[in-house]
Amino acid sequence: VSTQSTGNKKKEKKKRTQMARLAIIFVSLISLISIVFATYGVDVSQATSSSSFSCMVSNGYSFAIIRCYQSNGRVDSNAVSTVSHAWSGGMKYVDVYMFPCPTCGNAKQQVTDAVNNLRNNGAKYGMFWLDIEGTQYWYSSQSTNRQFATDLANQAEAMGQVVGVYTSKSQWDPIMGSWSGLSKYALWYPHYDGSASFSDFVAFGGWTKPSIKQYQGDVTLCSSGVDKNYY
Repeated sequence: VSTQSTGNKKKEKKKRTQMARLAIIFVSLISLISIVFATYGVDVSQATSSSSFSCMVSNGYSFAIIRCYQSNGRVDSNAVSTVSHAWSGGMKYVDVYMFPCPTCGNAKQQVTDAVNNLRNNGAKYGMFWLDIEGTQYWYSSQSTNRQFATDLANQAEAMGQVVGVYTSKSQWDPIMGSWSGLSKYALWYPHYDGSASFSDFVAFGGWTKPSIKQYQGDVTLCSSGVDKNYY
């Protein structure tokens, strides 16, 4: 009986060891699959050449998001050419983002100016992201901020834009409070932890899952200043 008991224990130990190894292999495979299917990109707020974008593509980046409107209340004069350069450089997807000027007033006109500048100059792009950050750019009244953001989004949609929102919990909460008025739109959030993963995401503003993460900011890539993104 003692010999049989010892044999059973050895079998159980061997089985547990095999199960542990299988678990490790499974986790490793999941991690590998995540890396293989991850998509990397950049966003830029300055003029960027097609050769720089081509270099980025060679380094595994496949999408670019270009600033089309500035926080000073003016269209970005580099937007049209940079969007063109992103395409000619080989980017598979090109979006634009608008950094609005709430204290300049007239949200609808700001969106109109941004979109018309792109359209009238033949720029082709996918999504139109609204950049909501920096309490210094917004009003102290959250209700006023909410209305301004609503006007931005409504006008963008009225002009046929596919709207998304760039913001983070630390920016959204002081500007908008516990409001979830834009949560129907895709979320692009920044968290500079250097990790191309959504595992850090914490729900806020009505968003329960993100679409893009900006995981590293203000870096030089292919001789251009960029932020790095992932989805």
